Amino acid sequence: MGLPSSDIRRIFAFAMAGGLGIGALIYGFVRLIEGGTSVKAGHSVLFALLVGLLVGLALVVAIKLSLRQVAYDLHTFAVQLTDTALPAPVPINGDEVAYMRETLSSALAFIPRLDALPRLAHDLGAGLEPNEALELAATQIAQHLPVQGALLLVLDAERAALVALASWGMGRLDHSVTLDLDETAIGRALLERREATYSGLQVRTLLPLERGSERLTLFCLPQIVRGQPFGTFCLLAEGNDVRLSDEQRAFARAVADLLTLAVQNNDHRRLFTRESERLIAFEQIGGLLANSQGFDLALEEVLRAAARVTDSEHGSLLLLEPDESKVRYRITLKEGNMLPPGVTVAPILKHGLAGWALRERRADIIEDTERDARWLPVPGLENMRSVLVVPLLYGERALGVLTLADPDSRHYSRRSLALCSALAAYAVTILARVQHDEMASPGQATTARRLFEGQISPTALANLLSSPQNIEATLAPQALQGVAIWAGLRGLDRLCDQLSPAQVIEQILTPYVATLAAIAHEHQGYLTHYDDGAALMLFGYPDAPSDARVSAMRAAQALQFAARRLRGRWRAQLGYDIAVCAGVAAGSIISGVVGDTRFSAIILLGGAIREAARIQRLARPDEVLVTDTLAASFGADGLFPLEPLAPLAAGEGEIPRSVYRLAIGRG
Repeated sequence: MGLPSSDIRRIFAFAMAGGLGIGALIYGFVRLIEGGTSVKAGHSVLFALLVGLLVGLALVVAIKLSLRQVAYDLHTFAVQLTDTALPAPVPINGDEVAYMRETLSSALAFIPRLDALPRLAHDLGAGLEPNEALELAATQIAQHLPVQGALLLVLDAERAALVALASWGMGRLDHSVTLDLDETAIGRALLERREATYSGLQVRTLLPLERGSERLTLFCLPQIVRGQPFGTFCLLAEGNDVRLSDEQRAFARAVADLLTLAVQNNDHRRLFTRESERLIAFEQIGGLLANSQGFDLALEEVLRAAARVTDSEHGSLLLLEPDESKVRYRITLKEGNMLPPGVTVAPILKHGLAGWALRERRADIIEDTERDARWLPVPGLENMRSVLVVPLLYGERALGVLTLADPDSRHYSRRSLALCSALAAYAVTILARVQHDEMASPGQATTARRLFEGQISPTALANLLSSPQNIEATLAPQALQGVAIWAGLRGLDRLCDQLSPAQVIEQILTPYVATLAAIAHEHQGYLTHYDDGAALMLFGYPDAPSDARVSAMRAAQALQFAARRLRGRWRAQLGYDIAVCAGVAAGSIISGVVGDTRFSAIILLGGAIREAARIQRLARPDEVLVTDTLAASFGADGLFPLEPLAPLAAGEGEIPRSVYRLAIGRG
């Protein structure tokens, strides 16, 4: 039903017409009085019109003033009737009639209509997501209440906090925000099951809204299910003194109840799905105990299951040496974004949360890493805000530690800790079942893992540890034929005094070593490090590929391309010219393990290593030199582009030898 469409211009027209009518009566009255006098008719008519015009203007002024007072009285009455701070409508071109029509329309809109609730209940029953359900409910409320935003905060009983589930309008809030029940006014109001209203700076203090005016009023309606707190439905209105009538509050509570039912149904479906996924994850882990797959794959499945059941973004599992002083194996879900274990593990075990859990022999949760010094923000994990740690205990002995992390603060609960503790028990059972590294008494498997982990690819390490015969043959003193690549950094020795230790380690050596490791592992090679940036890659040891010569040359090509990228990166970051150069040689290699149970190391020597180091000293920046014997082994039409150079001697008294340069562009 629409309101009358009359406006003030029509009233003014009637007033002017009435004034002119009065003027006509005056004209007739004057003619009657004049009788037979000789007054000109034109003068009488002009006088009558002038009088009528003045009377009409007087009527217009009187009507204008009367309408203005009526409009003010109508707005005051509407505010009293609705019991709200009804916003005053803006006059349309000074039209008081339109102003009163807008006032009446606003007052009618602010009176909730009961027939809106059944329609809303039907729409919310369609199984909407929380954001969709909140938008539907808030849109319906905004038609009857002076609100411009809404928030749905749901109670997380495990963490004793309110979490932002959905938002609408100016109530945008980061979903990672949590409100403690006991430490925040909104949380205490929910525990006390009472409505609360906040305004002005209180709103910004309580809620870190993403946008909106500084002048806000916040209405908080508690949501109770079966006598227990469920959440808080918050309404935001622009202005510091916004009021709601009893009818409006009742309407808002009714909508909040309908929204609670809709969200609760959705939450039950989500909880059922999540618990089903957790059950499946545990069934899969249980199945690992019945098969004979490698311990590394089984533990990786345990780690992935732990991250899945806790919705974690990152996870890692560290396995310890028998004396618990060092880590012999690391599994992580973010391998590509993290530094090598040798760089990060020692500080973590000494000062970090994993080391604390191993020393204390107990699990724990860090709700916010910015407030707990036990968490070390290692590169690749700087944005993690909450952490869960569980030690892997076998009786009194610590086998390792499981760590999960997530960017959201207060992400983990006591139930998360219980689930991960159960999965940690699975991991211990898997280790005990396969008797990994002779858990009761360290032996050759432990030594082999410590010596070769990180030096060869994970696949090659798994093959090496697959049988005692492989381990014994690899660790025994032996002579073999292989190919050596000796790589070095040209120009680093001159810059060590000019650069900080962090720049040398983090910006130069870390990417350099990571690049060499990736190349060596991809081409089935062995990598070890020497002083001043020198590194040795061996092919044919410990696991000989089908053709060590081809694998080595392909690795040399990859190194040549990577050297140019590293050189450009160092120029851009540091402003210094640091280059990689390498020498490649084939020949005899002698290997063996020296030391005892307290200390042992691999010794490598032989003609191939000496020759590769010799010609590396002759190489120019970004250049890879190849010995004549290795180049000749590929024949005249070789697989690789080799350019002959003039015979060179590495030092005084040495016989010049022919050397070839590996060209870039083909092969």
